[in-house]
Amino acid sequence: MFDPYAFEAIDWDDEEDPEGNLSHCLRHGVDEQVVAEVLRLHPVEVRIRLETADFAIVGPDEGRERLWTILFDVSHKRGDWLRPVTGWQSKASEERLWQQITGRDWRTP
Repeated sequence: MFDPYAFEAIDWDDEEDPEGNLSHCLRHGVDEQVVAEVLRLHPVEVRIRLETADFAIVGPDEGRERLWTILFDVSHKRGDWLRPVTGWQSKASEERLWQQITGRDWRTP
């Protein structure tokens, strides 16, 4: 089970690295702020098919304007670092999973 408090830091590659995780996430509209907000507010691990990540997390941004799905790995650099792999604005099926797990509407604080 995913525990965001088990990790000390977020492992981002340099933004100048076009093959790095930050550059990849930015191409999908996911920046460092979105990741921080999702992890801080109401992150929920969801079970979706994963080929390139250890965890799939769904959660709202701070303004509750969007629900995000973010894939993470445990960093290869340190086991207590969390490494974003990719992300996107959550699909309807992922929104339903979040709401089923939490029993809440994601737009309501």
